[in-house]
Amino acid sequence: MKPSKNTLNIARLIHVYVSMALLTLLLFFSVTGITLNHPEWFSRHQAQVIEQELTIKSITQLSITADQITNEQQQIIANEIEQAFAISLKNIKPELMSGELFYSIKQAGKSASIAIVLETGEAFFEQTHYGWWAVLNDLHKGRNTSNFWGLIIDLSSLLFIVFAITGFILAIPQKRFHRTLLLSLVSTVLAIISIIYLA
Repeated sequence: MKPSKNTLNIARLIHVYVSMALLTLLLFFSVTGITLNHPEWFSRHQAQVIEQELTIKSITQLSITADQITNEQQQIIANEIEQAFAISLKNIKPELMSGELFYSIKQAGKSASIAIVLETGEAFFEQTHYGWWAVLNDLHKGRNTSNFWGLIIDLSSLLFIVFAITGFILAIPQKRFHRTLLLSLVSTVLAIISIIYLA
């Protein structure tokens, strides 16, 4: 069935503007798709490790038992740690074990851990940065990223779908492309099935 002229005009307009919006994202996901498949290219890169140790005296005044801590005490400790190490603990749930409080922070391309000895107020901080390519690769996968970045990935996927559909609509009236279009669809479906089977 041949699309109407009005449908083609709308599809062409959407296709053009979506393609402009996708240009940067397409380049980003294409480049990081290659780097994800070749981690050996960055095997010589050494991760940067930052370690800090200090004592937060105010924690010792909270009278926390070895196996129990209130939400209010957690918030007080979190505020002290954020100020001491200039790091955000938003949405990070600590783990209490044998009188020590542990925080594990995962972000794109880097990770950090904080251990607090509640009795003495000693705080041990360690952060590992795996490099900017690791940051970009994690963004590609949506691993350890914010909800905002998850929204960007969802929006990108939606735009790619719109781009593909409008491109398909624009190709339908082109008689010389009918055989190529059919061959492309069949080969793409077969390739996807093969990839799923062999993965």
